[in-house]
Amino acid sequence: MVAQAQAESPLECCGLLAGTIGTDGTARATGRYPLVNAAASPVRFESDPRSMFDAVRAIARAGLDILAVYHSHPTSPPVPSRTDLAENYSEAVMTLIVGLTTDPPTVRAWWLTATAYREGEFVVVPAE
Repeated sequence: MVAQAQAESPLECCGLLAGTIGTDGTARATGRYPLVNAAASPVRFESDPRSMFDAVRAIARAGLDILAVYHSHPTSPPVPSRTDLAENYSEAVMTLIVGLTTDPPTVRAWWLTATAYREGEFVVVPAE
C-alpha cells in the first residue's frame, strides 16, 4: 500500500485488501488488490469500475472476503475527510489511509459511517 501510494503520488491511490475472518472475529488480510483511481486527483479517489470488477472477481475466485478499502492522502494527514465519509464503500469494511506528509508515511485505520468515524486497530505481521 505504501509503495503504491508513493508511486502514484501526487495523486491519491486506492485498492482493496482481502482475506479471511477467523472464528474469533479477527480478520487476516492475505491479498492486496490495487485499483485505478479514475478521478486522477490529489484530493479524491474514485475506483475505476473495470479495475473494481476485476478485483472483486479475483477475490471471489480466491474464496476471500473484502476486509478493507485503502487510499492515500498525498498532502494531508491520514484522517477521513468529508468526502471519504460521503463516498464510503461500506460500513462493514475497514478503511486504511496512507498519509504521505510524514517520513516514513503513516497508515491509520478507520471505521466509517456516512456522518462519523472512529479509529480501528490493525497489526502488520511479517510474511511467513
